[in-house]
Amino acid sequence: MPDIFLNYNLSLDEKTAIAEAFLDRYDVTEADDMYRWLWEGEFGPGQRQQVLNIEQLQQDIRQARMHYRKTGYHPGLICEESGLTRRFLRINLMVYADSGCPLNRLILLAERLRDVRPDPLRFKKDWEFMKTQIVYDMTLKIQQLRQFENRIAFHMSPETAWSDVWLERYGEGYWLVPRSLFYQYFPEYGDISYD
Repeated sequence: MPDIFLNYNLSLDEKTAIAEAFLDRYDVTEADDMYRWLWEGEFGPGQRQQVLNIEQLQQDIRQARMHYRKTGYHPGLICEESGLTRRFLRINLMVYADSGCPLNRLILLAERLRDVRPDPLRFKKDWEFMKTQIVYDMTLKIQQLRQFENRIAFHMSPETAWSDVWLERYGEGYWLVPRSLFYQYFPEYGDISYD
């Protein structure tokens, strides 16, 4: 069986482009949020995406729409990177549903996440890399990242939640799916390029 979680050997420029795209797109103010984005990119959705059926998906789409009406935040893109590994895509549910894409297909794609084999060492390297992307004029500071590492026992790579600030601004209107399978089924969306 082919590995659907391809191990992309990204160049430094590619990693930098993905990191910058994330930091430019979102106003990351909490270490929890950068960590969660990276964690999901390596380990998958964790406890967040446990029930995979049509009723749960429809409920998640409704919640994404309610969040949009409440805050005005619209993700715009149907999919975006999750972490630096290029193993998973975040599928923005409202955009996906509005595009007329089949809901059952998204469920089938998400079910394949159970086959994931994370690499905690790669995750820790990616975390160290992300620390190099923090610049002086950002709200998020290196000191916050160090305090966060001490607070969560970073050496164990525990799952953490998005911060309340993140949830209020951006919500949780997405599901994770394997990147390679998504583009097999939906080539019309093209692969995300960072040239």
